[in-house]
Amino acid sequence: MLSMEEALKLLEDGERRQWLIADWGWYSKEKGSGGVYIGLLQPDMEQQCLKNASWDVSKGDGLTGFTMWWEEGVEHAEYSYAPADGDSWPLVIHREFHGLAEEQYDLLEEFRLYHNLWHDRKNDNYYKIKDNGDKQRVVYRDKDGAMLVDTASLRQFCAAKNLLILLQVDSVQYFNDPQEESSEEIKDENLYALRHVTNDTMYIEHPAFGRLLGKRVIQPLPKEKCGVWPFEEGKAHESFIIGVNEDGSDGIYTSNPDKLADYFGKNPDSPHYLTPVYFRKDVLKKYLEQPSLYSVEDGYLRCGSAWGVRMDNDHEDLVVVFLGDLGRDLPESEQRYWRSFNVRPEGGLSETCFKRSFLGQFADAENIDHVIKSERRKMLDKWKEAFGFSLYSDFHQGDDGIFADLRVPISEEWTEFDRCTIAASKIFVDYLNESPLEKSAKNEINKMRDLDPDRPIRGIDKLKAWLIQNVEEGAPIECIDVLRNLQALRSKSSAHRKSSDLSKFLAKHGLDDSSPRDVYRNLVITPLLEYCVKLRYLAESRIAKND
Repeated sequence: MLSMEEALKLLEDGERRQWLIADWGWYSKEKGSGGVYIGLLQPDMEQQCLKNASWDVSKGDGLTGFTMWWEEGVEHAEYSYAPADGDSWPLVIHREFHGLAEEQYDLLEEFRLYHNLWHDRKNDNYYKIKDNGDKQRVVYRDKDGAMLVDTASLRQFCAAKNLLILLQVDSVQYFNDPQEESSEEIKDENLYALRHVTNDTMYIEHPAFGRLLGKRVIQPLPKEKCGVWPFEEGKAHESFIIGVNEDGSDGIYTSNPDKLADYFGKNPDSPHYLTPVYFRKDVLKKYLEQPSLYSVEDGYLRCGSAWGVRMDNDHEDLVVVFLGDLGRDLPESEQRYWRSFNVRPEGGLSETCFKRSFLGQFADAENIDHVIKSERRKMLDKWKEAFGFSLYSDFHQGDDGIFADLRVPISEEWTEFDRCTIAASKIFVDYLNESPLEKSAKNEINKMRDLDPDRPIRGIDKLKAWLIQNVEEGAPIECIDVLRNLQALRSKSSAHRKSSDLSKFLAKHGLDDSSPRDVYRNLVITPLLEYCVKLRYLAESRIAKND
């Protein structure tokens, strides 16, 4: 609850607060009761509103309905909707249903649409989805049940609508000791309140109580700051390292496309729009670890439909983006993020990027991170065509993002190695489509059970049984070893604490002194690529035979 002093402070602070209470009511038998409620007000109502302390907008006020009047002996009825042609209306709309259904509280629709707010119905919060993928909370309920609204966002809306914000409070406070009785009128240019304290408590079980009833008018922001087109703030552009100066310092230039040269004579003394800018590859780590927001693709990075930028990510340790694309396609916050990974030019564009960007040729990626994803898709398509069923099940919605982690780790940290190893194991082992494999390999599976009745027959076993039973000759049984090594690595490194077992396993493969990236490259991604290619060849040979 708010005491009388806290309620007055709320009115006095007004627009200086980051959050305004839009809707809240409280009751305590021991402390008091009250509420806070925000209304929206037409400018010509300000002076009339501040003549008294009574609320002008009440919870449950009707927003729609008919107005009746007589004129020259004729009765008239006109329908109206308060936000369209009324003097005042609430920001949070209370609706009740005669006690037969739970009350509902709706945020004013035009305010939601103005900021394009996303409503998280699980917690009744509203967010503005920014162009960098972040969620900016604009309206939420706190632990006490109060609905709060971002002050700046509300003032922006009122700037566009030419409205005033009416902040209303009513605080009744109980005292455990008698008080000095008083009545006070509190006024200034945009505030009016009445404060009353009395020891006349015939209706309550306390020796004294007080009440503060009042309201404050908060002005909107200037229209130029309403935050939407055509009043959006101009986009700032980061500068990036594009070379080395004669004195050995970094050569830096703006990424603003309007200040760069092109092939048509624009800004001839400036660097070209297509000047390559180089970054450490760990610039992508942020995006790879949030697949629900970002998609890191062969030659392209996107954040939903909010933004996307072309890039040359076909290198081992670098990412290259054209200078003009950085300024044109990345939001300001993302430009600043990329700047922290910017390095001096090293080498040149990949052959893949050069063919695509300058020769207009189709070119397959050469980086194994992209190649394996492409080969897996080809293998699955050919397998389905050849054998009539999918070798792998579709990902569960909770695992939608694991495909992004089928890649060589960017860092030399074992934690990232574990993340990528678990992803590879899920993709190639856990999602094996066991049911059709088992159905078409019953004889071989029964032989396995006869040899070792106590050993469970799992997905890898079923794939091996299927290959033996359904491939007449040349079955790529070595593919099974690839999956078993992957499972073993997952168990010794990722699924359990690391121990001497991992060291022995790596030593067995001659990798005991290797970095996590080299281990992943040699024991996981390269063998899995060969696995995909061999199974694709198997499927293609069956298709050719059937034809």
